Amino acid sequence: MFLAFKELKYSKMKFALIITVIVLISYLVYFLTSLANGLASSYTNAINQWDSDEVVLTLDANDNLMMSYMVQEDFDNVRVNGEKSKLGLFPAVISNPDAVDVLKSRLDVYFFGIEDNSFLKPKTDEPLTLKDNQVIVDDELQKEGYEVGDKFKVTGSDELYEIIGFSNKTTYQTAPVIFMNLSTWQQYRYGAQNTPDLFSGVIVRGETTDLEENLVTYTTDDFIATLPGYTAQVLTFSVMIIFLIIISAFVLGIFIYVLTIQKTSMFGVMKAQGISNKYIGGSVIVQTFLLVAIGIVIGLSLTAVTGFFLGSVIPFATNYLFYAIITLAFFVFALFGGLFSVSAVLKIDPLKAIGG
Repeated sequence: MFLAFKELKYSKMKFALIITVIVLISYLVYFLTSLANGLASSYTNAINQWDSDEVVLTLDANDNLMMSYMVQEDFDNVRVNGEKSKLGLFPAVISNPDAVDVLKSRLDVYFFGIEDNSFLKPKTDEPLTLKDNQVIVDDELQKEGYEVGDKFKVTGSDELYEIIGFSNKTTYQTAPVIFMNLSTWQQYRYGAQNTPDLFSGVIVRGETTDLEENLVTYTTDDFIATLPGYTAQVLTFSVMIIFLIIISAFVLGIFIYVLTIQKTSMFGVMKAQGISNKYIGGSVIVQTFLLVAIGIVIGLSLTAVTGFFLGSVIPFATNYLFYAIITLAFFVFALFGGLFSVSAVLKIDPLKAIGG
């Protein structure tokens, strides 16, 4: 331990450069992991807030919630051990009629039609009632300048919808979600004249016990996997990050190995003085641990700072489990590099090492 600290103190510039490399590598991996996790989360934030177990659609919808058309009879035929709720889903383009440039204020969103007493209703600071054209919107709309009491228009309709509250992190396929009463959603989806009592699916908390032949159920995770582009995106980023972690950790291990081998003559002198292999090997491992720990702490800190300043601009999400796995990989590969170099140190002939 003493030797490890003493050398770090003596060769400040050399070890500062090594720590800088570790910081940059760890920052790159942590940052890309957060970006990938943020992008994946933006697909499923609204679904995750359902806290549901199953999603029921019509069989001929081909896994597509928007292509599922259900009636009250279908809802009654979904027997569950738990609770169930109707959901209507449809994309829309909204605009701010009070904006200086209405075209530039257009925004892609998803309309969620829900019943006012549904467990799908998002949590807000105060209890809110969805009625008529009143809606609760994702807080992404606040970045577009919307406030409580503001109204927006929808492309293809003359109706105005009033914002009565904001929900937190309720995005679906990266677009903000707007929650409205199911009857209001039906009027937008199918027209105000002779509006049919249709909805898209049934969300279940619990377990379905019986289904008609025209219906099919998915676990929530399986339903998420059917979202267009979600699985391909997650697999692509996962493979990229896994290889990045392996390559980065391997390079880190090589750095530690080369750093130790460069000190062969010094270790030879120490062995000639009677210092034990155990002490020398222990100092190498401690030094490796310190270098990696300092670099990772700084890398994590930079990631946190980046997320704080850019989290509202880019899809950025923290996942402590991923961070723990990455950190463990760095330590394991670095310690492997240290152990390989220790084995080389143990074979050093003191006489040859000091040039005898």
